[in-house]
Amino acid sequence: MGGEQIPIQTRLMTIADIFDARTASDRPYKRAMPVPKALDIMTHEVKGGDAGPGIVPAFTEARVFEQRDEG
Repeated sequence: MGGEQIPIQTRLMTIADIFDARTASDRPYKRAMPVPKALDIMTHEVKGGDAGPGIVPAFTEARVFEQRDEG
């Protein structure tokens, strides 16, 4: 199944999960990555064809990560 064949909901959740995995502070096995660095990596992955074209830019521009509940 190619990128466009994967349901949009699945692609959105994947991008959110990737972001959370990189920035979550409650992971005992690794340190949280700063948000700007995580976004830079995700943007680079899109340019390299590895992650959601159209989705990562929308995620970044909407700044939904600023609305996270930090507990």
